Amino acid sequence: MGGNEMTLNQTSDQFPDSAAFAALAAPSWKAFSFETGDFLLHVPSAHVLEVPRSYALHVRGEAPSAEIQAELDELALSLPLPPAREIKADITSVSLNMAQGCNLRCTYCFAGEGDYGKKAMMSAATAVRALELLARGKDRFQVLFFGGEPMLNFAVIEQVVAWCETQTTRFTYSMTTNGTLLTGEKLAWLREKGFAITLSYDGKGLQAKQRLTKDRIHSSEALVERKLEAFKEQLGKLRDFRLRATITKANLALLEEAIVTTLTARNFRTVVAHQATPLRALAFGAADIERLAEIFRSVVDRLLAAGDLERVLKLENIGAAVRMIHQGRTHELACGAGVSYLTVSAEGAFYLCHRFNEDDSERFGDVEHGPDRERLDEVALFRARRAGPCGTCWMREWCAGGCFHEHKSATGDKFRLDPLYCKLQSLELEQAMRVYTIICKQAPQLLEA
Repeated sequence: MGGNEMTLNQTSDQFPDSAAFAALAAPSWKAFSFETGDFLLHVPSAHVLEVPRSYALHVRGEAPSAEIQAELDELALSLPLPPAREIKADITSVSLNMAQGCNLRCTYCFAGEGDYGKKAMMSAATAVRALELLARGKDRFQVLFFGGEPMLNFAVIEQVVAWCETQTTRFTYSMTTNGTLLTGEKLAWLREKGFAITLSYDGKGLQAKQRLTKDRIHSSEALVERKLEAFKEQLGKLRDFRLRATITKANLALLEEAIVTTLTARNFRTVVAHQATPLRALAFGAADIERLAEIFRSVVDRLLAAGDLERVLKLENIGAAVRMIHQGRTHELACGAGVSYLTVSAEGAFYLCHRFNEDDSERFGDVEHGPDRERLDEVALFRARRAGPCGTCWMREWCAGGCFHEHKSATGDKFRLDPLYCKLQSLELEQAMRVYTIICKQAPQLLEA
């Protein structure tokens, strides 16, 4: 472990002491003021407390009070801290790149037309070998069928599931798909096998501009809209189903209506992600991040004005964080990449996550030699240490360093944080805090659903 620790010490020195990170620093208390009142987050314990305005003003430094500080110091001693943090590499889920190829040509695709630079279809033998290596001895194991478009290789997916059903390990299944190849028969099979489905759909208007067919002229919007309408009952009966929208900076103006229309017309849970790209000209800048946060707030405001709190929670960027706050969950990983999760390329190489597929610098072994345990330990160590700005960030009990791909795309080093990514996380989480206080007062029963 000595070599790994040296690497992490070197990279932690690279964190810039920027105003963006300084704005996120809150060692003990963080104040929030919403239309519902004033609240304090006790950062070390992740407890949220409603307080008089004077307490919020004190924590912000706007009206310092020695008496209030003494009360907060005493209160902090009574708040239970989360149990000791233990993060170690233990792979319990994997994404199998069933098809490194796609039947669409999305304008923002991080996978280079879905093939990651190397077209291939995964064989059943490769998939089984990967699961034999990674799931051996596990009681439970999660398999995500990914691509490209995984349904281009649907027959092999059926074969892999059939093999899983012969094992003592209990496998659960999910799939990310563009939805164009869904049929009633396939959906019936997916439901029978207990699949969770994430369907990549950007919303009305956005889909037309961003998710094109192979000719790069026609959009897939009408086709996917027909599929969603035709199969809405079957999709609603899946173990889990959500829509995933991707937004580019070029089309931010269309996002608000796309979200609202999708949430009101489709009534499916929806998560919005911004384009993942190493091309700085296409990457989101500070103004784009602020605009994206404004859009989320405006969407929330519109749904609240309509009295539709349930649909507010269906916007997963907000709803997932609301549930995390309410349930008192801490030590949440932004994702399990390299700790609980790996991706497998069509040819059987292991990578840190699906976004890094075919990136040799993030290769973590293969089906012939097994996973690279030393590199996995390095990732787990980084998550556990909370190096650099993570150690003083007010989100530190709810986050563990963000997305490796986002950081590497922006900074060139997966262990060096991108301040803009952190800024977006903080803006989304603050909006979730606001929604949480509103629901606590107006419809607390929704938090138990």
